[in-house]
Amino acid sequence: MKNWIIYLIIVSTSISCSDSFLETENKNNLESSSLLTNETGLKLAVNAAYTPLAHSGMFGLQYFKMLNALDPYIWFENPETGFDVMAYSATDFDLQSYISTWSDLYIGVFRTSDVISKMKPLESTIGTENFNIYQAQLKALRGMYYFYLVTWFNKPPYYDETNIQTDANEPFKNGTPEQFWNKIESDLNFAAEHLPASWGDNDLGRITKGAAYAQLGKALLYKHYHYYLRFNKPQDETKANLLKAKQALKKVIDSGDYELIKPVIKNKKNYEAALLSNSSYVDIPVGNVTYRAENNKESVWEVQYNDDDRTSTAYNPGSTWGGNLLYAYFSPRGYRNFEIDPSLWYEFETVSGHPGGYTRDPRAYATCYLDGDTLDWRKESGFNIPFSSNAHTKTTVKLYNLYSGVSPSVAIGLKKYNYPQFYEKGTTLSAPFNVRVIRYADVLLMYSEACYQYDRDADGSGLAALNLVRTRVDMPVVTDLTSQAIIHERNVELATEGHRFNDIVRWSFDSNLNIDLATLFNNRFNVNKHCYFPIPQSEISISRGFLVQNPNW
Repeated sequence: MKNWIIYLIIVSTSISCSDSFLETENKNNLESSSLLTNETGLKLAVNAAYTPLAHSGMFGLQYFKMLNALDPYIWFENPETGFDVMAYSATDFDLQSYISTWSDLYIGVFRTSDVISKMKPLESTIGTENFNIYQAQLKALRGMYYFYLVTWFNKPPYYDETNIQTDANEPFKNGTPEQFWNKIESDLNFAAEHLPASWGDNDLGRITKGAAYAQLGKALLYKHYHYYLRFNKPQDETKANLLKAKQALKKVIDSGDYELIKPVIKNKKNYEAALLSNSSYVDIPVGNVTYRAENNKESVWEVQYNDDDRTSTAYNPGSTWGGNLLYAYFSPRGYRNFEIDPSLWYEFETVSGHPGGYTRDPRAYATCYLDGDTLDWRKESGFNIPFSSNAHTKTTVKLYNLYSGVSPSVAIGLKKYNYPQFYEKGTTLSAPFNVRVIRYADVLLMYSEACYQYDRDADGSGLAALNLVRTRVDMPVVTDLTSQAIIHERNVELATEGHRFNDIVRWSFDSNLNIDLATLFNNRFNVNKHCYFPIPQSEISISRGFLVQNPNW
């Protein structure tokens, strides 16, 4: 199924070669400098820098577990405590699971910075072009690690290749947003300049030029809110930043390397197959048409997983497991910890005369499991059966009386990354669904938003980009680009993919967008507190007070 996998049994950046790209194991926990004596060692060290993205703290579980609990459209099985109701602190159990996110991000920052600081002597032996491609991968990865640190933790410790901590007793202080944002931009610009547009089949999943530009555009767009609007920066600086965001995202669009997956035949099965191919772990056939799933043309940045046997009973996605834990937590066959609030279903527009025969936006049916939906098209899976609220969810919305309106189903399950059912290894735990961190639809919508923020889309290109996303599923075009059109389109296109809470927070810094935090979070969201996560108290204690907590935590 996969040509390679991002996982390692590793404590440091030292690793041992195997037949597949990132399938490696620790050998005596050597120092990274012992690896960096030739190109083979450099490649292994770069491979190790990819793996924290696949770990439990990031896309192996916690990214979706935390951000879906914080999404007002999604409910955890026990919504009376924790992230669902903004009831968490720097020391409680809910945040303990998020500490693994903090840890994995800093593992990523260390591995990338450590190798960058030590790889220079190899340039003369492997050639400058080759050297720059390795360095570009490291900088693209570090740009992503920095991005999540600054947008989630506000002022976490900052370091790069010039000031890596060597004395374990020397505590780090808080960094500044400027340090993070400046380095994110320089790292990703370097990466985009030197990375190839594509890789061969044996290197699928390595970062491409398009992925670097997409992450750069995303970072600059987020910086508009988290930095320029939040700190009331001068208008000329703000516009200059937005222009750079537009330009980076436009490079992805103009590259011609990506496209939206569209239904080949205009009927319900083809619409849903085309959409679900962006979260499936296997290609989806409909008659004579097969929709490629993983690493397809819509995927811009994708974290790779596989269904290799586990080497440990511990819950270690992307480490001792080749798969992730998303299916275990969110699927109808797993723990069923999360459930969609019916209000999300009604966010999808009604439509008449749709060529697929839909009465509501087709994306609703690729996002939500309703009673009677088929769990799997494959008879051989044994799960070619109807979805049942009673059997396949914990009916959280009903049990806690969370929704007083009319619901289309007793309970609504999460369909993305849970269709079709994973059954090959007879377990719901380690599952091989690749995570699409950025897909082309997201790029188009971010470009549309950057155009709107820059000059209210004076040239109309932002509206055109947004309408590409709508017409992919034959929804009527929007005739005027407004903030509400952008917000709506992101809500329905990217629903349950872990974007919404991040979107709400950044939009809240723009008073013109009128984000109603009180209604969204039932008066529990404190804008002076909840825009950023608390720095784990354990980290502050270890720093002996050098590291200062975020406000109001």
